[in-house]
Amino acid sequence: MQIVATQRVVDEYAARIRQTEPRARFVVPRVEGGELRWHGDPAAADICCFSEDCWQDNELRHLLIPALFRLHGLRWFHTFSAGVDSPAFQVIIDRGTILTNSSGASAPSIAQYVLAMMLYRTKPIETWREQQRRREWSQVRGGDLTGKTAGIIGTGAIGGEVARLAKAFAMRTIGARRSTRKTRHIDEQVSMANLSPLLEASDFVVVACPLTKDTESLISEHELRAMKPTATLINVARGRVVQEAALIRALDEGWIAGACLDVFATEPLPDDSRLWDTPNVIVTPHNSAFSPLNMERAMGVFIDNLGRLAAGKPLRNRVLRAGV
Repeated sequence: MQIVATQRVVDEYAARIRQTEPRARFVVPRVEGGELRWHGDPAAADICCFSEDCWQDNELRHLLIPALFRLHGLRWFHTFSAGVDSPAFQVIIDRGTILTNSSGASAPSIAQYVLAMMLYRTKPIETWREQQRRREWSQVRGGDLTGKTAGIIGTGAIGGEVARLAKAFAMRTIGARRSTRKTRHIDEQVSMANLSPLLEASDFVVVACPLTKDTESLISEHELRAMKPTATLINVARGRVVQEAALIRALDEGWIAGACLDVFATEPLPDDSRLWDTPNVIVTPHNSAFSPLNMERAMGVFIDNLGRLAAGKPLRNRVLRAGV
């Protein structure tokens, strides 16, 4: 069993991988002199573990992805990412390779980002900092999350963790999902086809759904006008789920109070985007998922699935259809 994996995976996880599957051997890609080099025979590889460091190393990623498409012996491709909306993933599936993702690995970090944004929008943190710089002692009234309503569009791993944390702050939660199955920590559930009850009642609207044909431009002028004028939109899904032109107009004209955005239709966000300078917007560079614990969580999914593969059991987080 030959596994394409980075040197970091070999250094940190080889023992656990071999404990799960003693036959495991590694094929390691490296970038040397601007070219991709292999330690081992890539043609013999039947598994690829596309780990966090593959995503973070731009040079390695850009060289490795095309090379992987030439490895026709791959029977299983595991990716660190939860999102699989790139058409490249559908190509992998169409040629008969099993695709699994690391859904849930980044959920704690992203959910904590969402709660941080809620607190930032509720407590006068910037005012306190300004007062500190001026050495000004003047008490300022802040808000409270207790009793506020979080509307969560997409209650999978990320949305479910947002709901759990929101309940810890004694918030009310409304969730929207395709399935009719009830989500834990959700007080009220609506369908994705009828978001109006969620939008009208929520103080924070959290967008945490996958990007699909059905969710592209899901949040448009109609949905933004349905929100409270005091509400904040928080997007940790994909930029194309929200119509940015409609959002900018909503912010300019006061349909909603503000937005916290970690994802954008074009990334990096162009220098001339109005979103950079809109006072009631917080822009972060698709950064909410990063955590020093993510690699361990994602590798836990991979190693568990490696054991399942060896035992002939169904794999967790299998993706049957990718792309938008």
